Amino acid sequence: MADPLVGRLLEGRYRIRHRIARGGMSTVYAAVDERLDRFVAVKVMSSQLSSDPAFTDRFAREARAAARLTHVNAVAVYDQGIDTGNGSANDQHVFLVMELVEGRTLRELIRERNGRFTPAEAISIMEPVLAALASAHRAGLVHRDVKPENILLSDAGVVKVADFGLARAIDADPTSTRTGLMMGTVAYCAPEQITRGHADPRSDVYAAGILLFELLTGRPPYHGDSAINVAYQHVHSRVPAPSSRVKGVPYEIDELVVGATDSDPSGRPGDAAAFLAELADIRSVLALPITPVPPRHRPPATPDPRRNGVATGASTTDVLHTGSGQYDTRMVTGRAIHRNDENALPPPVVIPPPRPRKQRTARARRRRRGLLIALIMLLIGAISVVAGYLGTHWWQSWDAHVPNISKQSLPAAERRLVQDHYKLGRVSNKFSETVPKGSIISTDPTTGLRLPQGRAVDVTVSLGPYRLVVPDLRRLALSQAEAVLQTRGIETGSKLTYGASIAVPSGNVISTDPPGGTKIKPSQSVSFVVSSGPPILDIPIISQGTPFRAARATLINAKFAVERSSAYDDTVPAGTVISVSPSGQAPQGSKVSVVVSKGPEFVDVPAISALSSFDNAKSELEQLGLRVDRQVVYGQGDRNLVIDQNPKPGESVRVGSTVTLAVI
Repeated sequence: MADPLVGRLLEGRYRIRHRIARGGMSTVYAAVDERLDRFVAVKVMSSQLSSDPAFTDRFAREARAAARLTHVNAVAVYDQGIDTGNGSANDQHVFLVMELVEGRTLRELIRERNGRFTPAEAISIMEPVLAALASAHRAGLVHRDVKPENILLSDAGVVKVADFGLARAIDADPTSTRTGLMMGTVAYCAPEQITRGHADPRSDVYAAGILLFELLTGRPPYHGDSAINVAYQHVHSRVPAPSSRVKGVPYEIDELVVGATDSDPSGRPGDAAAFLAELADIRSVLALPITPVPPRHRPPATPDPRRNGVATGASTTDVLHTGSGQYDTRMVTGRAIHRNDENALPPPVVIPPPRPRKQRTARARRRRRGLLIALIMLLIGAISVVAGYLGTHWWQSWDAHVPNISKQSLPAAERRLVQDHYKLGRVSNKFSETVPKGSIISTDPTTGLRLPQGRAVDVTVSLGPYRLVVPDLRRLALSQAEAVLQTRGIETGSKLTYGASIAVPSGNVISTDPPGGTKIKPSQSVSFVVSSGPPILDIPIISQGTPFRAARATLINAKFAVERSSAYDDTVPAGTVISVSPSGQAPQGSKVSVVVSKGPEFVDVPAISALSSFDNAKSELEQLGLRVDRQVVYGQGDRNLVIDQNPKPGESVRVGSTVTLAVI
């Protein structure tokens, strides 16, 4: 079926030319940036991911981070965008614009070779890969998906690492496990990525170590019927030495691969820069040449007389080291040589044919034989003279043994080696629980083995016990505290206790065991004491009529806050307690409401106008809280007019008192 994106113009700028590769998560196209008139590679994510707004945001963030990475061995990221097409969700495409690398992947080269690489070839490929990863690690980026498919070999021989940050954007998507991402990359996944989903620079180191193993042996270390089976081996097994699969791999490379693929991240090099430094040391020790990446097969070029005899399509090897950890191993095309061309190749060296050997006569042969016999006799005599002198010394030197320098300081150990006519070889470091820092843990060859004098003895020096520092986690929420410990590589203890606290909110950490700032072993865990909130206390019983000051002091001593309010009361004296609420129990520090009496409420009796209506007067008095009594003093009281009142106007009486109104 025709690809619907071929020929399409994304965001009005990138014209899709043809498809390069396709996977479960994305498809890569060759395209033209019509704004800058250059060829680029466009990685278009699957419609399932492109329709997810959360993934789109993560993808944009990771693309911006990857775009800041500038290195000769990293595929450059130019742009990222979203093409909405016709506006429907199914026609939306999230894409990444990258440098277009004309060439092939390392996976294709491995298949072409149909076997393993020599140590020199494997290291020459790994050095630019690690240089790119080291640059990323210095910038705070972790690749997370180092594998042969993400390593590109340009036709010019430059090794480039692709897809920085893309794995992180996809890993965070909840549907990524269903799409089979892990199924394709599990052969290179570090144990912590499988068990905890956590990745840091040491995870890239692990994947690079697996890649070096595959280059040396032809296959990754683990195989299985399913991805789960391979993942189980990563977590529960140790990567074997490459020499166990392929004879002749130097033990220095064995040690490097085994160290880089240690199941414990702390046992690996700290990042790609440390791995690259160790690889460079091994190249120097083994005197391995820099081997260029083999070019793809091309038909032989025809000579061009206009090029001074240099074939137009011919190529020669040009191995460059760009400095600052950047490696550029390339094939440079041949070109004409001009007088002022500084970059021109040197003229070919013409080797003259060998001269014909002259025939020897029988007399010449006899003369030569006589001289040879005389020379041999002289040599035998010289050897006889010297043998007696050197024999004893030579035997002593050959029969010497490596001295015991364990637990000595490095300067003292070196003095002892020199004293026994040995040289100090490579010095490596390792953490140790038993050997003090700066002292010798072991030697290679080991103590007591026969080693001719004059040879080098490698030593391992103790870094002291490996300790982790417990961070201060007080007042953090329990989930936040556990996340901080996880990032530090510290295990959370199974013991979790709760304690009441008025200062620490419920669910937050009161303290840890061991406390913050303590140095612990990697195997030691940290337990939490978590706040259950303020303690629940009994509210003191305050009797009605208790003076407010006494009641307040009692409640404060019981660790409660007091909230006062006032009310009139005919039976409770002023300034004393009417009521307390709540009662029973309450959290420490909570408020207790105390109602204080203002005593009886008084009101001034108003003046009732003469001949006022009784009903109006009664309504006025009742609004003041007074009771009204009607007393007829003349006639039948049918006129219902007030002529007098008792108490008299202006007198102060309690609310609820009775006022008598005389009516006619």
